[in-house]
Amino acid sequence: MKNKIYLCLLTLFSLCIGVIFLSGCSPSESVVQTAIAETDAAKPTFTPSPTSPPPTNTPSPTPIPPPTSTPDLVGSNLLSRYGWTISSQISSHTVTLPKNFQHYPGDFPYAIYWAYNNEFNKDIGLDLAPYLGQTVQASLYLLNEPLPEEFRQSVKANAVVIEFENKIIGAWIDQGRHSGFACSLDRKNFAELVNQDWSDWLVSAGVVDLSNEFERELSTKTPEEIIELYYTAMNDGDYQLLYSVLSRRNLARRLFINKDDLVLFNHQEDEVITRWVDNLENVRLLSIQDIPGRCLPLYQARAQFDFVDPFLSTISEGERLGFVVLSEEIEGQGWRIEEVNTAPGVSDYLCPP
Repeated sequence: MKNKIYLCLLTLFSLCIGVIFLSGCSPSESVVQTAIAETDAAKPTFTPSPTSPPPTNTPSPTPIPPPTSTPDLVGSNLLSRYGWTISSQISSHTVTLPKNFQHYPGDFPYAIYWAYNNEFNKDIGLDLAPYLGQTVQASLYLLNEPLPEEFRQSVKANAVVIEFENKIIGAWIDQGRHSGFACSLDRKNFAELVNQDWSDWLVSAGVVDLSNEFERELSTKTPEEIIELYYTAMNDGDYQLLYSVLSRRNLARRLFINKDDLVLFNHQEDEVITRWVDNLENVRLLSIQDIPGRCLPLYQARAQFDFVDPFLSTISEGERLGFVVLSEEIEGQGWRIEEVNTAPGVSDYLCPP
């Protein structure tokens, strides 16, 4: 009997709860909205990390989170006109273009980045020149289509689209990490477009000013003196001197080596650029020896290296050999360093076939 009474009471209690629920005793709408608002307020918001002081010609881009829904991506119509379709947006950046395309000796190669890619840009009827010095929006997209056959060592193709006041002023194809420069939207490479070799283009495009006083001073240096300046600059942590004795071709590679996939290019203050030199306690050049019989000047440099943190270095402390390859990148402008290797190789792509 007691069990029957208990079951009846339990059933009656359940029916009462159901009636209460159906009659509107659920949480009020205002309470729900308040809870949602509090939840949204607790969500983390994107805050761009502070950047270092801007370099000479271009400040570091500030990344903007890509949109969650992208039905009308900037430049998608322009890209599709040339047979490219967007797989996804990688990132977006606010960038200030350099005031001009000239690369001053000792500067990080920002100006070279924009001058070089503007050749691809002009191939499709656009030009960055009227917008130099302006702040623009740069969007980076991963594309569905691969790079042309000549770039197949880097299969993935990225598109860079530059916008100023809601108007597209630039677009080109990028091969990302390590190499960067690729081709125009019309799949034409740099050599096809400029019909010049690298050295002649540097001068004709105004990237190098032959009348620059420091350029002229460097042009008087022997290969041995350039090597001495290189090791002196490393010892002093003097990046301006260090960059001035490197070829522009060598410098341009620093824009992309070990580049983060989200950025357009490396920046002067990035750890991937500064870590090795900043970790040097001191460097002392001990000897320089010419190695004959090469298509480019090659020297063996023996130096003593001491590091702040030996575990961060790619070479061990103590006496080390460096094999320094030089080239006269621009005729009459003297020698610059193309590569410093741990073995006596040379830059085969710079030697006549």
